[in-house]
Amino acid sequence: METDDAAARARQRELVRRGYDAISLAYRGDDGQAAESSTEDVRRYDGWIAELAGLLPAGARVLDLGCGAGIPATRALTDHGLQVLGADFSSVQLHRARRLVPAASLVQADMTALRLRPASLDAVVSFYALIHVPLTDQQSLFPRIRSWLRPGGLFLATVGAGRWTGTECYLGTDMFWDHADTDTYLRWFHEAAMTPIWHRFVPEGNSGHSLILARASG
Repeated sequence: METDDAAARARQRELVRRGYDAISLAYRGDDGQAAESSTEDVRRYDGWIAELAGLLPAGARVLDLGCGAGIPATRALTDHGLQVLGADFSSVQLHRARRLVPAASLVQADMTALRLRPASLDAVVSFYALIHVPLTDQQSLFPRIRSWLRPGGLFLATVGAGRWTGTECYLGTDMFWDHADTDTYLRWFHEAAMTPIWHRFVPEGNSGHSLILARASG
């Protein structure tokens, strides 16, 4: 049963990878504009990253987990003078990111298998990427994220506000989502030795997500 579950989760992650290979430009153009949002979308990312950068030392090392094509988040991080590593498993997205954000270092990897040196990062960000990862894999990932952070390091992530999972057609391709509710994420962060500093609801249409900032203990 455990092997069957692992295989099912691998198929779900692969569905997401293939999906973003197919819809990269449709999802977000080279100007950073999302296909289904207004210019407020890019300014919102800029605000989140400016707030994070204000809490970090100059030249801090930051991982953008699920960086996609590198816009707007990875580029905004580099614009603040941060040393940025972007990780994504879509080869199409990373090909664009190398062109759009040449100041960032980039690696192609499934975030559930990414390995980094312990205590090597000042911050990790993940925007609208964790919600495509099966919940079991998400929960296993949080302690590893904590291990990559230096004591006092920061984790800023967009996660679910309510529990939902499913596969639906998105921009012409099948896409998988899986996310818990905010309280569950807050508990998981605590269990992974990352203390939430604040969480905010991000409204989007008739629903929304939660943005959580947490600090690594120790």
